Formats: sequence, structure tokens, C-alpha cells
Amino acid sequence: MKDIQHILRMAGVFVVVISGFLLVRHLLVPASFGLYGHYRAAAIDDIKALPISFVGQKECAKCHGPRVQEKNKGGHRNLGCETCHGALAAHAAAPAKSRPVRVAEKDMRAFCERCHAASFSRPAKFPQINPDAHNPGAACNSCHNPHSPRL
Repeated sequence: MKDIQHILRMAGVFVVVISGFLLVRHLLVPASFGLYGHYRAAAIDDIKALPISFVGQKECAKCHGPRVQEKNKGGHRNLGCETCHGALAAHAAAPAKSRPVRVAEKDMRAFCERCHAASFSRPAKFPQINPDAHNPGAACNSCHNPHSPRL
């Protein structure tokens, strides 16, 4: 009978801990969580309320037509301008006030390696380089046109 008291105390501790966990979970987990799977359903409305910051290539082509045509004929034809130049809605709305991102010469190599450094996870036909062996230290745009790269 003496040992039953220890068991009852441990059971009481478990009940308190589990109750505390459930209370904290109830307070911290949003009500819409789980409505559409492992996702907070209210996030859809939150995202819709954000200002649009991206534009399509058609918008870029209005002012930069030759550049967009050049890109669409080259190896980066399947990439949008914003892949490298960042969100461009502000630039499209007021070109004089907002400038697109231009990759600095000193950062060019690391920027291109994000996609083109050799990796087993990429398809075999995807253009990849070994950064240590392929013109080490040279900026990619010293040999390749970023808008229309050729290997």
C-alpha cells in the first residue's frame, strides 16, 4: 500500500504536465490551423493582403524589349527577370525612383553558383560547373552573357 502513493503522485504529475501542455497548445495554436491540412488557413487572407511586388516578363518587355528577347533566346529563357533582379513591381510603377537589383561584379560568381555549382540533385543535362576548376576567381560575366549564356 505504501508504494501506491508514489504511483498516484506520478500519475498526478503526468496529469498536470499533460493538462499544461494542452492548455498552452490551445492558447498558442491559431484556430484556423488544421482546417486545410497541416496549414494555417487564415494565412491565405494574410498573404492576399500583402502588396503585389512582382511583375511578369511582359511588363519588363515594355521598356527592355531587346534584353527580354535576348534572354528568351538563351539558356535562361525559362527564368523570369525577377529571378536575378528581385521584385520589380516598384521599378515598373516608377522606373526613376526604384532601380532593379544588379549583381555586383565581386558577387557575380557566388550568385551564379547558386544554380550552376555541380550538384547530384540537379538533372544531368543542367549546366553545372565545378567552381574550383572552372575559371577560379573570374566573374562569370567575363565569359558568359548573363541574359543569353552559352556553354
